[in-house]
Parts: sequence; structure tokens; C-alpha cells
Amino acid sequence: MKDSLEYLSEATRQAILNEQQKRFCIETEDQELSSRLADSRFLQQVWEQADELERTVIKLFITKATRGFFSKRSWERETAKEHRHLSVGLTKLRRLGLILTVRKMWSEIGYVMPQEIREQLTLQLLPDSSAAYVSLSKTLPYYIPAGRGIHLDLFGLLLYIRDNQVPVTQKGSIHRRAIQKMVPLLSMTDEHVQGVTLAPLDKEQREGLALTVVLDLAFRLGLVVRKDKSMALDSFQIRRWLNKSAPERWEELYQLVAEQLLPHGDWWDAFAQMMRQVPLDQWCCVDSQLRMLETAGFALPQEADRLIVEQWLHVLLGLGWVQLGADEQERLFWRWNSLPHLTAEEGWFVDPTGALTIPPLVPLRDVWEISEFCQLRFDGQLIRGELQAKLLQTYLASGGSEELVMEKLRVACAHPLPEGLVEVIGHWAKTATQIQLEPFFCVRTAHAGFVEEWRQIPDFQPFLQHVLSPTEFFIPLPQKRQLVELLRHYGYEPHVVLHAESAEAKETQETHEDAQSSDRGLLVIERPWDGYAIENTFPAQSEAMPQLSTLPKMWTQHFQSYHPQSLRDLLKRATELQLEVEVQLTNQEKLRGLPVEVKLEMGYWLVTISGPHGKRPYRLDEIGRVRIVVPDYLY
Repeated sequence: MKDSLEYLSEATRQAILNEQQKRFCIETEDQELSSRLADSRFLQQVWEQADELERTVIKLFITKATRGFFSKRSWERETAKEHRHLSVGLTKLRRLGLILTVRKMWSEIGYVMPQEIREQLTLQLLPDSSAAYVSLSKTLPYYIPAGRGIHLDLFGLLLYIRDNQVPVTQKGSIHRRAIQKMVPLLSMTDEHVQGVTLAPLDKEQREGLALTVVLDLAFRLGLVVRKDKSMALDSFQIRRWLNKSAPERWEELYQLVAEQLLPHGDWWDAFAQMMRQVPLDQWCCVDSQLRMLETAGFALPQEADRLIVEQWLHVLLGLGWVQLGADEQERLFWRWNSLPHLTAEEGWFVDPTGALTIPPLVPLRDVWEISEFCQLRFDGQLIRGELQAKLLQTYLASGGSEELVMEKLRVACAHPLPEGLVEVIGHWAKTATQIQLEPFFCVRTAHAGFVEEWRQIPDFQPFLQHVLSPTEFFIPLPQKRQLVELLRHYGYEPHVVLHAESAEAKETQETHEDAQSSDRGLLVIERPWDGYAIENTFPAQSEAMPQLSTLPKMWTQHFQSYHPQSLRDLLKRATELQLEVEVQLTNQEKLRGLPVEVKLEMGYWLVTISGPHGKRPYRLDEIGRVRIVVPDYLY
């Protein structure tokens, strides 16, 4: 929503705020529009004070609009019977900022209710979710096991992609051999996602679909990018993701999963919103929740109980977010798994042989750090680790140190490291450093006179410890900046060639920037408003019924008599616009109603008026005075 409102000018945002303050007598004037529209108390106030037309429009956007979007054509089709009146309610909500106007380049218009607003207003329609709560004396069985947690499945994939080359074809698909190696890393299975039929997943091969879903999430989070026809990790995004708290990571993933995998429209969004209101570890009856949706006015298909299980609850089960259970009567129950939401932290346990037991609440960032020299495998919610000489020596040979290994092991260890393990690591470290490769900068001069001259200057002595030839010498990497500054101090301007590490860092930054600016998903999920852009507009009140401005003011403001031709024109126009008229007959009888037909019959002009006592025809020569009544809701 905040992104959408940024397309509105300051004047438009202020006009919306002024309208809100006028309608709801709001005193605080310093609140930003995005903050107010995200305020649940304000939206509750809107619902409570909305008129009948506004409530009807809100219900249509919640129960009939896919993801809260109507094109102008679909809106007119949905409201065909009461289009003029409901357009008034639509205009009022647009003036309040609850519905935004969008437009395609070729002028096709649409209307969208932002997700945050839609979710809060949905709660106003739904009954109290506690009506579906149940207490179970025991955990009920279910025929599909739950996943260990999508965060751990993603973690396992990241480790594999880091340590192995995963080629990607030009079409974006993964080679079958790589798929066969990655599928066993997941706890989410194809059985969990076999009910997903959203485009373009409906065209994906069902075998390996779980891997496709998890990889798509990795791409959308920016953790994985395409690079040189293979998958690569974005270290910046991985650090960002690993440093998040468990609830923050869950919320980010949930929004992606709901956008990608939840069927939208009708009752689906409302069921998902109802689930979000349920406390952690509270069992709910699925059938009771579906009946609650029907009570709230949502139209459910006959097979809704099957659809919600196959297309949504099984997905959440595979992600490790819910538990499912069925009783002997085959009634289905579910509850949120609290583990992905806990913020408490634990430490791991290390025995003298180098075996690690890593509980579920150990921060993932710490597990990622030791994965460079520790072999990891998943065991349910636990992670098992094993320190191995080969991995540790490879880590040390690539620039790591024995001290750094000890520090990374200690940072999340629940106890002091065993002395025996410290000795073993020391022994492995000595073996790894018998042959060392160290990075240096090579300094090359145009002729030997430079080096000879510098030998005579004391300031240059620390940099001339590794002279190779009269025109070349090496310096350690940390000395580069100091030498460059020293040369410039003495009047030289060195040409510094970008070294491999800097080039790689620059390339990583470019990759990160590309990922930020593009759609990172492995799959392209179409949204109903694709191709539309937010229109910077604040609708006038008359926009709901523009024909009203074309009526002569005399017809609406004065209760008087008219020439027969003018009287016919007035009544015909009121019939077209479905506006009531106030009439006084020649016998002084007064009435008010909706003209439904004006016709010539047997030489007399007749108007049929629908009033409190039904429809009744009147001859126009029996009408003395008349006025078109403009409804209050148009003001």
C-alpha cells in the first residue's frame, strides 16, 4: 500500500486526508496517509460509520474481486442491476483512499483495494474466530508428515548451491541430474504441493514440483541469482536473511507464499485471514471455519473442504508451519506450529570427537558460519554436525585461521569446548599449513632506478622486504593503501590494477543491484492488475453520477408545474437515471416514488411510478407540480 500511495501527488494525498477528517471528525492532522490507512482502529471506524452503499461496495471488493481488483468492465458487469447507486459508494470510498484508481496505457481503467486495507475490512465481516476453537486430548494422526520448516529447507539448498555448481539452461530450467541431488535435501515433498494448480505452476512437471516451489522462494528472497548459466548465492541478501529474527523471517516468507501459492478471490483470502487470527498451538476445526465464512456471506463451492486442504493446508504442512490431524469421523483439525515464531535462542553441543548437536532455536547465522568447515545434515528439527579434517584444512588453506575456527565454535556453544577437540583442531591446523599459498600485490616499476632510489629512503624500507628483481617487489595486501599514500606523498602517481578480490566484490554488488531491480522469481505469477499503473486522481463527488450535472437545476431545486413537453422530458430523464420524483396531483394529493416508464397510451401520456404501495400509472395532465429528488448520499 505504501508503494502505491507514493504515486499520488502531495495535493491528492492531502485531499484524501481532508475528506477523512471531514467524514470522521479526526483531530490528529499530522498523521501520514499510509499510516492512517494501515490503522486498524481507523478502518474499524470506517466500517462502523459506512452507509449501506459503501458497505455493499466493500463486501464486493472482499468477496468478488480477485486480490481486491476490478477492471471497469468487470465492475460494471458485477453491479449491472444497481450500477448507478453502487458507483456512488465506489466514488465515496475512492475519495477516502480505501480504493485506488489504476489505468492501462490505452486508457482502460480499474479499481484496486490495497491488501492491508482488504485484510482489516475482512475481519469486520468475519465472526469471532474462537467459535472454531477445539481442545484435543491427544495429537491426532495425519497421513502426510509435516515438513521440518521451509527455513531449514532453504538453508540446506543454499549450502548445496554454495558448494556445488548447479547449471541453469537458457529457459531457466535445472538439469535433471542436479534435481535428483537436491530433492532429497528437502522435507517438503511433491505430495504437499500436488494440489497447487495456479498458473504457471499448473504447467510445471508434477515430479520435482516441491523443489521448484522452494527454489522460486529462494530467488524471490534474492538469496539465489542466475550467474553465467548457473545458480549463485547473493552473499549480501543471505546475510540480511540470516540476521532476521525468526518471526520476521516467517512473515516475509508467508507474504511470498500467500502471493504465489494461495488461490485468490471469493472466499480464499478470507479463510487465510481467519487463520491469521488464530493463536499459536490452538487447534481449529476446518469445517467450522468454512461454515463461518458462509454465515459471513461468502459463496463456497460444494467441494470447499477438499479444496482448502489440497490447495492450501497441505502447502502449509509442507512448509512446516501447521500441524494437521483427522479424527475417527474424518473431521479435519489444524493448528499453527509455534516453533518458527519463537525468538528465544539456544546453543549447540559439541563432544570431544567433533560431533555437534544443533537444536532448532540456534540462530541460523551461527550455523551458516560453521558450515564452512563442518559437515551438516538434518535430523527432523535438529541439525547434526561433524568436524572433519578435510573440510577444516580446506577452510584454513583458503584463508581461515585456527583462532577463527575456535571463535565460531564457541560463539553459540552451550558449554566450554572440550580440551580434546581443541587439541585435534590444532593438529589438523598444523597439517593444513605445511604448504601455504598467500596473496600479495606485485609492484612493478618502469626501470630499476625507482627501487634503488627507494632503498635509500627509510619510509620505504617496510615495503621492500620481498624484492624479486631490480624492477619488481611484493607487498602483503594490507600494505597496499599505505604504499599508495606514501608514493603520492613523494610525488608519484601509481597505477593500481583492480585485483581479483575487488573485481569479484564489484561483480557481486552489480549482481545484487540487478537482483534488486528485476523480478527475481523463478516463476512469473500473473496478477490481475499487471499492466495497470496507479492514477493520480481524487474523484469529484459528481463523478459517481456525471449525468446529474446535466440536469437543469430547476428540475431538482424547484417544486413547480411544467409545460407538457418539459414534464415528459423531466420524467423520462428521471426514469433513465433511476431518480425518485416528488409529485403533487391536481387534486392536491402528494406522492413520492421512482418513475419506471413513460409512454403514450390511448392518446394520453402516462407515467408509472413505483412507490410504497406498489406501481401505479398516472396521466401527465393529472400532475400539477413535480421535482426530481437527488438522494442524500450524492451530497
